[in-house]
Amino acid sequence: MIDTHAHLHFPDFDADRAAVISRAFAFGITGIVEISVAPGAWAEVLRLAQADPRIFAALGVHPHEAAAATPGALRRMERRLADPGVVAVGETGLDRVRGFSSHEDQRRALIAQIGIARESGLPLVIHCREAFDELIPLLAREGGAAIRGVFHCFSGGVAEAQAVTARGFLVGLGGAVTYAPERWRPVLAALPREAILLETDAPFLRPAPDRRGRNEPALLLRTAEAIAPDLGMTCSELVALADANARRFFGLSAPGAAVESAADGDVAAERSASGSAAPDSPERS
Repeated sequence: MIDTHAHLHFPDFDADRAAVISRAFAFGITGIVEISVAPGAWAEVLRLAQADPRIFAALGVHPHEAAAATPGALRRMERRLADPGVVAVGETGLDRVRGFSSHEDQRRALIAQIGIARESGLPLVIHCREAFDELIPLLAREGGAAIRGVFHCFSGGVAEAQAVTARGFLVGLGGAVTYAPERWRPVLAALPREAILLETDAPFLRPAPDRRGRNEPALLLRTAEAIAPDLGMTCSELVALADANARRFFGLSAPGAAVESAADGDVAAERSASGSAAPDSPERS
């Protein structure tokens, strides 16, 4: 089971990062794509990827950090894309919900990273909050057919799902889809099978039933179990499908072994993950 979007380098994991990683692999995770959000994190993200062949790196500048996407920083990022374990550019995108960076800075940083993805041939990890109407045409204009991407932590409705997947982009499904199943059922029904990826966005968006607390890769199976019936699949079928999509999209070498269910797996691992929770689950994405 591949977690296609996590932030294990964040301070939330400073006290027990090694244990979190060990717990993930003990509970059936076979690969983790570790996503950076700012230039200051690139070295740590690369260190994690180079320390374990099951961890892969994405280098980018998040829209909240867009002011840090200076020409010099982006040149450094381009050079590091050739490092072992780097499989994507991002996360980058547009966010109209939180004003941590100006819209002008966000657009500038996004356009630059679209160009870097186009030149490198790597896929793009996209953050989009209430900006589909601007972001989809911008991707088409700046990247054209050369750009592959995933809308991580997908937050759109049916129309957005159809628009994104019609252009060949994938969608990342994480803990948020477990919060209001009735809202997500029509969206899930609109998704082509080849467009589905599973993710945690750890430490954010811990899946139901206990949204409170820190999220981590060991909890990814909860999301798969929650949404598989709405996709007309068993949990193991969904995991196998999403893993195959992840390996193809990111070019991953890690095997994507299917997992039956939490009840059949290492329950102690999930209990340990549940016990490590912080008081509230942050929701940055």
